[in-house]
Amino acid sequence: MLTILIVEDDPMVSSINKQYLMRIIKPENLTVYQTATAKKALAITKKINPNLILLDVYLPKTSGTELLEQFIQHNLHPNVIMLSAAKDSTNINMALKYGVLDYLLKPFSFKRFKEAIEHFLKYNEVLQKNNTVSQGELDHIFITQDMNNLNDETGLPKGLSDFSLTKIKTAISQLAGEFSNQDVARQSKLSRITTKKYLDYLEKTGKLSTKVHYLKVGRPIKIYKLNK
Repeated sequence: MLTILIVEDDPMVSSINKQYLMRIIKPENLTVYQTATAKKALAITKKINPNLILLDVYLPKTSGTELLEQFIQHNLHPNVIMLSAAKDSTNINMALKYGVLDYLLKPFSFKRFKEAIEHFLKYNEVLQKNNTVSQGELDHIFITQDMNNLNDETGLPKGLSDFSLTKIKTAISQLAGEFSNQDVARQSKLSRITTKKYLDYLEKTGKLSTKVHYLKVGRPIKIYKLNK
């Protein structure tokens, strides 16, 4: 049985999210809690420790990202998917630092919502195992999610997601001067295979310039620089 908490101050949106969940997970395997405030969400999380929280950023009095900080302060570490209209880098960066499983920008499609929930279900299934986890299972969670989390409305090339692109841009903004693909992978905590795709895209769209750096030993590497 899965318990999922929806934290959303718009009753209609909260109801739609619940309906979406029940289209993906069999009702007999699911218990859904709903609340409109961060204060109540914290109290519910302390009491039931839900498997997943669907969290909005814009909540009355205490925001969703402030609630993430409260979780840490109370030694709570629930799995969280952000569902919000907040597109600013501050809120997104705070969510990434917490380690949210996904970040969906409103309005999102049922397809995108389903992909996020299915990724969580795979993640939860692996971590609920009593035995050890293989590298292949971990790769399936952490690498392939970027290929699955696609939004047809972003206008990005197939295989790229708006969420991951934002994560890459945030990592680049934190790197001073020139940088390599390895630097971006380390900063963003994504695989080098994933970050390379986004760096190639940013180069093609003129956001980055590149040069080749020849090493004394080994293959040359490509160095990137953010264009002003």
